[in-house]
Amino acid sequence: MKQVRRVARVALLAIAPAVFAAPSSPPGFRLPDDVVPLKHAIELSVDPGLPSFEGTATLQVRLRKAAAAIWVNGRDLTPRQAWVEFGGQKRPARVEAAGNEFLKVQPDAAVGPGPVELTIRYQAKLDDRQAVGAYRRKVDGEWYVYTTFTPIEARRAFPCFDEPRFKTPWEISIRAPAGNRAFSNGREMEEIAEAADWTLFRFAPTPPIASEVVAFAVGPFSAYEGGKAGEGTPVRVLTPRGRAEEGKAAAEATADVLPKLEAFTEIPYPFGKLDELAVADSPFGAVENPGLITYLAREFLIAPGTQTRARLEALRYLEAHELGHQWFGNLVTPASWADVWLSEGFATWISQKIMDQQQIAERVHLLAISERDRIMKVDDSPRARPVRVEALSREKSKDIYNRMVYDKGAAILLALEQWLGEDKVRAAARAYLEEHRFASASTSDFEADLRRASGVDPFAAMHALLDMAGTPRIAPRCLPAANGSARLEIRASGPLPVPVCWRASDGPKRCALIDAPARTVSLQSCSPWIYWNAGGEGYYRTSWTAPQLESLSLGDLTAAERLTLAQDLREDLRAQKAGREAWRAVLMKLAADHEPEVAAAAKAALK
Repeated sequence: MKQVRRVARVALLAIAPAVFAAPSSPPGFRLPDDVVPLKHAIELSVDPGLPSFEGTATLQVRLRKAAAAIWVNGRDLTPRQAWVEFGGQKRPARVEAAGNEFLKVQPDAAVGPGPVELTIRYQAKLDDRQAVGAYRRKVDGEWYVYTTFTPIEARRAFPCFDEPRFKTPWEISIRAPAGNRAFSNGREMEEIAEAADWTLFRFAPTPPIASEVVAFAVGPFSAYEGGKAGEGTPVRVLTPRGRAEEGKAAAEATADVLPKLEAFTEIPYPFGKLDELAVADSPFGAVENPGLITYLAREFLIAPGTQTRARLEALRYLEAHELGHQWFGNLVTPASWADVWLSEGFATWISQKIMDQQQIAERVHLLAISERDRIMKVDDSPRARPVRVEALSREKSKDIYNRMVYDKGAAILLALEQWLGEDKVRAAARAYLEEHRFASASTSDFEADLRRASGVDPFAAMHALLDMAGTPRIAPRCLPAANGSARLEIRASGPLPVPVCWRASDGPKRCALIDAPARTVSLQSCSPWIYWNAGGEGYYRTSWTAPQLESLSLGDLTAAERLTLAQDLREDLRAQKAGREAWRAVLMKLAADHEPEVAAAAKAALK
């Protein structure tokens, strides 16, 4: 194998050690706020056959105050050389690794405030064991380079500002040995043959994106050309050499899913081109890198003649989630790791919306109700944790993508739709995307959009759902009043307040925010029956009484309501096995339900 061609060194002035003060301590985990990144420009020389590569990172920043040193993220990098430009002058700098997560760039004199450009030449690893940072794998006897930077591994591939709050344009260039192709987030601008059988690939600058979704790949790839999807986005599926036809089903799924997402958000796909890369190995099933989404090959590629309906549906569901991230996560990025539910919860929720259009809506809704039930079980177990948790160490970062942010996040959005109205939540989501496009946003930003769209302040309910662990439980009853009216008494436990919606045999859905362990709501009368979780979409369990169950008309309930009822009765039976004949009688009826999900849930509850 040929060694990586070295970029010509920039001559630097000799620096006397006495010029530098003793190194200060590195940041605790997060970078300081007094340096604002404006752009990352990365030039790499990558040979997939070698265990390392070389790069030059040029970072444009704005200093809020004068600085004797600038900290950037870097892990397992070997810095070679650095310099800074400030006030039109190039200055030598010393660069050193510190604290496992950082590089310290120290110019020969303080720089700032104002715009500064720092350049770092370095060497990085191509790992052939772990699938983090930039790594390589051999497929069919040939080496390929892939990247997985989520959540804090971009710093393994280049010096950068590796937090979601730092979104900048990225301009990437890659040199690779002849016979290899290179890909990144941006559109390829030019391909230049260089001396010694190397090829330079230059990519267009991206819109502002977070470091964890920057990506590149190098190797002898083949490509299935999928044509244009939606409002004119060119689509390719990138595969190992000679396997392009295995990407046909994925390209067809993209052509089906992408326009549905554009219609739902009312925003065209925002990243110009769409390459979907089949990777040999990854810690995730897929990663939503804009312009270069990565998928595990075994989940993504389908050999001609082996398609099944179930396999194609699973592929569309996977793509709906990752493509949904192009809006929720990439166009608008969570401002902190605590707000990752704004990415993963929303992508889970919107993928369910898109699959509603692909399949029978009721069946997809039942799947969402089943997912909510599974996460409620976790939420009531020792494994429970709040949805919003800040990561303040590398160890804590391993829990950023906990299932709570996916499944409880999506369930919260479902509960908000029940409470505020599906049209209001959709309008708030669209406003959120428009207001913060190519920027970062927080939960409070989405709450403000919900408030404007619905006229209801959701803050207290969302705080309970997002920042507290545990599943709320209600025990409601309707009591006749002396004047001929009635009152609804709801006792509640667990995180409060919780929005509760019910519907009666003789009236429309009503909702109330239960903000205390006991709450009374005035009613005109007690209906013959009341179902306490209208549409089956609320994030709470209901404790039923025998008279309520005996009066309930199962034939008037939707499939989602019957499924939620079976799940609630299962929890009641687990709490008290004896003296529950009314519960078992209802479950026996539900066990014969024509919806398989309802029947299966009832049978499981009876065991």
